[in-house]
Amino acid sequence: MASSEILSAYQSPAKKQRYEGAPQPVSPLEETEDPRSKIEFYTYDEDVEDDSDGMHEITQEELDECLRQKNESDGFNVMHFPRSFACGQICPILDMERDGQDLKSFSQLALQQYNEQKKTNLEFVKVVKANWEGVAGIKYYITFDVKDPDAVDGRTMEFQTSVWDGISKTTINFCRPKPNRVFDNAEKRGPKEIIQSVAK
Repeated sequence: MASSEILSAYQSPAKKQRYEGAPQPVSPLEETEDPRSKIEFYTYDEDVEDDSDGMHEITQEELDECLRQKNESDGFNVMHFPRSFACGQICPILDMERDGQDLKSFSQLALQQYNEQKKTNLEFVKVVKANWEGVAGIKYYITFDVKDPDAVDGRTMEFQTSVWDGISKTTINFCRPKPNRVFDNAEKRGPKEIIQSVAK
C-alpha cells in the first residue's frame, strides 16, 4: 500500500465506529492558538520613511503610544512596532517555539515563589504571551495561566510575572494574579471614569 493510501484511525472502517461521537484530539497547533496570545501590530502613518533596512528611529508619536501602553499595562500588553527602533523598547516575543521553554521555566519559578509566600498550591498551566525589554540582560513580562488543583470548577486564572534574566543570575521581580485595571486604579480616577471603563 502506498504511503498516500495509509488510512488514519478515523478513516479505518474498523475504528471509525469507535471514534464516532468521541471528542477529537487537539493538535499541538490548535492547542497553542489562544486568542489572548494574538500580537497586535502598530499601524504606521504613510508619511513615515524607513531606512534602507526597512526600519527607522522611533518617532515621538510612536514612542508616546508605546509608553502609554507600557504604563497602562505595566509592560504586559504592548503592541509590536516592527519598523521602529529604540533602545530599551518593549517588544512582544514573536517566536514562542524558540523561547517557550525559557518562558515556561521562568513562569514556574515565579509561581513556586508565589506559592511559598502566599501559602497556596497553584499549578502552572501554560504561557499565554510574553514581552521582553533589553535592560543589562533581558527583562521579561510574562502572562501565564494557573489552576488551583483543589478548585471544583477547574477554571484557570491569568497570572503575570516580571523576570530579569541577567548574565549570571535570574531575578523574579514579582508574580501576581493579573490585575483588574478598573478597580485596582479606582483610587486614582473619578467615579465617572470607572463607570465608563466598566461599561466598555
